[in-house]
Amino acid sequence: MKNQEKKAAAPMSEEKRQNKLKRRKKLKYGGLATAVTAIFVVVVILVNVIVSLIGNRFPNAVLDLTTSNVYEISDETLDYIRDLDQDVEIAVSSDESTFQTDKYYKMISETISKYQGYSDHISVTYFDTTKDPDILAQYQELYGGTISSGKIIVTSGKRIKVYDCFSDMFELDQQTYQYYQYGMASLTDCITGFKGEQTLTSAIMNVTDSNPKAVGVIAQSNGELIYSQTQANYYAVSAAQSLLDSNGYDVTELDIVTDTLDTEQYDILLLPAPAQDLTTDAIAKIKDFLYNDGNLGKQLIYIADYTQSSTPNLDAFLKEWNVQIDRSVVRDEDSSSQTVSTLSGKGKVPIAYVNADEDDKGYDGNLNNTSLPVVAPLTRPIDALTANNGRTVTSLLTTSNTSYRYPLSDASGDTASADDVPEETTEDAAEAETEAAETTTSFNVSAAERSENTVMALCRDQQSTGSEFIESDVIVLGSMSLLDYNLVQDSAYNNAEYFVGLLNSICGKEDSIVIAAKDLSQTSISATETQLKTIRTLVVFLIPLAVVVIGVIVAVRRRWR
Repeated sequence: MKNQEKKAAAPMSEEKRQNKLKRRKKLKYGGLATAVTAIFVVVVILVNVIVSLIGNRFPNAVLDLTTSNVYEISDETLDYIRDLDQDVEIAVSSDESTFQTDKYYKMISETISKYQGYSDHISVTYFDTTKDPDILAQYQELYGGTISSGKIIVTSGKRIKVYDCFSDMFELDQQTYQYYQYGMASLTDCITGFKGEQTLTSAIMNVTDSNPKAVGVIAQSNGELIYSQTQANYYAVSAAQSLLDSNGYDVTELDIVTDTLDTEQYDILLLPAPAQDLTTDAIAKIKDFLYNDGNLGKQLIYIADYTQSSTPNLDAFLKEWNVQIDRSVVRDEDSSSQTVSTLSGKGKVPIAYVNADEDDKGYDGNLNNTSLPVVAPLTRPIDALTANNGRTVTSLLTTSNTSYRYPLSDASGDTASADDVPEETTEDAAEAETEAAETTTSFNVSAAERSENTVMALCRDQQSTGSEFIESDVIVLGSMSLLDYNLVQDSAYNNAEYFVGLLNSICGKEDSIVIAAKDLSQTSISATETQLKTIRTLVVFLIPLAVVVIGVIVAVRRRWR
């Protein structure tokens, strides 16, 4: 017993004491390291949560490094949705998880999320059509068609617009899309551009519009397409319809023979370049629409084109509105021209200038960027006639005084010569003009008279009822190519914005935003100079500096312990 007490009382050896201190030190620093690691993990999680919240609350704080700024929203859209004073619901008829796995679906979900982040009046819902039949039923009640899976539904009050996630949210290459229909390509192979912003903004404008306008597009005559069936014309009509629909107009295709031009149902008619002359009965239907039982208040958009044959009935109708369209196309190889690529081909075409004298009447198109040109490919000139019938003609777009008129061949009484199309024509357009090309007559360009030429005009019939003025209008365009598919989709030209802005002013519709689709053909990541500078500062300076400071602090603490 005594030996045990002596043994317990014996002083600890120096070696054991040092080992004990080392173990205690290891435990201390090990615990500190664990605590630091735990704190770091917590901080990382909190930073991610905070960044996610900031991204949702302030969408513009999220950097978009894609080449075409796929996830960015234009200033015009931002201004519009920030000023919304009506509640809008965007519903997606698919599970939200589906829109996080596919890269194309993710473009849609991210864009929708930004809309919600910028406006408290916009709410977003995802639902499954099979699991949530009650939600589907409430939308189905407002919509005349069938709502299936993969639709984007935009509603406000009792108004609704429904879009397909692919065909309405993305630009599709039409040739590849034909391969897809035959099972020779995938749907994603067809995608060339993202037009999610264009679709969503137009949908919101449409469902919140307090003054909706309905457009009847006279696309057929007795079941046949009314215009010359070239590729350029087909897609120009499609582009015009899409442009109107995207800016809040309700668009319906009509047949001039079998359909009624109901003044109660339609505010505006669009007549795209009939290849053959209209019958007297068809002309009478258009006249009755514009007269509207003496109440006027209607508009007709008439588009001429070089592909038209002789149209004496249409010419007589236009003459009553004090205009005639010359059998020629306007050309200009001077500085007031620009080389453009249209579906008809590539070549130099005249630049059309907005009539500045009419700005106070709202005929300037309310353009956001007046430095961008309006170009006029293959456009027939419009001449004003003098008549004492109370109707006025206003020149809206004119070419420069260096332009001249190149005559269309009338030798066969058919369509224009192939020489009237740009040098690099599409196969479709060239084939359509082969027969007339054989009858082309020579023309001395150097001796041609140079002068300004009107390529778009407004004919107005205004009458007084005693207390107010009422009016009907005929808007005349000299070419289908003014609304060429390529030009309408290209934000480098003002063709689309001017057309929509002018129509809005004339028919009393206020809101319009023309948005170009975002090109997805380039997949590399890019950044603006400001973004690059921010990333460079963070990676090259701030992060290394933080590491150095932490290292110095740790070294100093270890040195003095």
